[in-house]
Amino acid sequence: MGSSSEIQFGAVMKKECFHFEGGVTFINHGSYGAVPLKIREKQKQLLDEVNDNPDEFYRLKEHDLYMSARDAAAKFTGADPENLFFVQNTTTGVNSVLKSMEWKKGDGILTTVFTFRGVANACQRVAEISSGVHIHQFDIRLPIRDEQEVVKSMTVQLEKHPQVRLVLLDHITSHTALVFPLKKMIEECRKRDVLVLIDGAHAPGQVELNLEDLQPDFYTGNFQKWLYAPRGCAILWISKKHHDWCTPLVTSLTRDNIPYFIVPDVLDFYRLIGGMEKIHRYTGPLLEKACSLIAERLGTTTPDIPKTMAAPNMRLILLPEYRDYTAETEEGVMFKDLMTKYRINCAIFPAQGQLYLRLSANIYNELSDYVKIADVLENLPRR
Repeated sequence: MGSSSEIQFGAVMKKECFHFEGGVTFINHGSYGAVPLKIREKQKQLLDEVNDNPDEFYRLKEHDLYMSARDAAAKFTGADPENLFFVQNTTTGVNSVLKSMEWKKGDGILTTVFTFRGVANACQRVAEISSGVHIHQFDIRLPIRDEQEVVKSMTVQLEKHPQVRLVLLDHITSHTALVFPLKKMIEECRKRDVLVLIDGAHAPGQVELNLEDLQPDFYTGNFQKWLYAPRGCAILWISKKHHDWCTPLVTSLTRDNIPYFIVPDVLDFYRLIGGMEKIHRYTGPLLEKACSLIAERLGTTTPDIPKTMAAPNMRLILLPEYRDYTAETEEGVMFKDLMTKYRINCAIFPAQGQLYLRLSANIYNELSDYVKIADVLENLPRR
């Protein structure tokens, strides 16, 4: 691979830097990410080192590899290295915080209607094992006129439920690709002495981060999505004031930490391809064309939201009313049919009683990828 100025995104990038199963259209980077060949080779190399001489690796090499990776991750996210820890994924990060807290009867957790299901399940489990903890939600309705609508929806619930101890906010909502106005929301929580835990699953690599400036109480985010790390690589940032009680879910000396150790290589790849600015210059126009194309072909629309709340690499498109798929029955059915019958990997989610297509765009995508799904969706039987 040459310098970033020489790198061509789209089909060339896909051929030279990635390897996908032949015949599959991949427009769902947001769910599982994609690992470049260069990173996969590094992962295999380290795995061989572990298996060739595990004693030497765990006793002499692992600590330095971990600290080097942590420092690189901290620099990239604007974090004090002492506040940053690696976890397998954001759900693990959320669980680490929730299950470290000493909950009391009457305490509340405030989430949103768009909270990721695995995270919502973790909150529900805390409520079950800590008798008397209540889960509350604040609503977000599409379309959204301005950021203040979302802030107000949260503060109304905080005023209604003064015993809420922790608010769990998305940086970018998983199913609906909304960027929350976190600074404003954190400020409102601070006024009420409420802790803030940010689920940043989709943020690292997609939006700029400066965690010491943002100053939530906790922030967890994946490196395995928009930063091209191997799966099983995420961060958990913990404010210093909580270090004495927030502890790991499991204390263990031996596990596969290789996805963490590759973080310096991952960030080198990210910089080599041009970084966030160059990626956005490619994915932004691509998504705009793809959304216009698909919405026009389907006779539908994209949700009206403030530009500041639009995720750079993901968009929503309203789907028409299909005969065989509805928001009430969608539990991955349409997902699976598009994947198995048409060899298209995409994301379909229900929201507000309607089905939406969540598009992802990355450096290996081209407009032709989105033409393929438009062809399929346009010809599905409707009601």
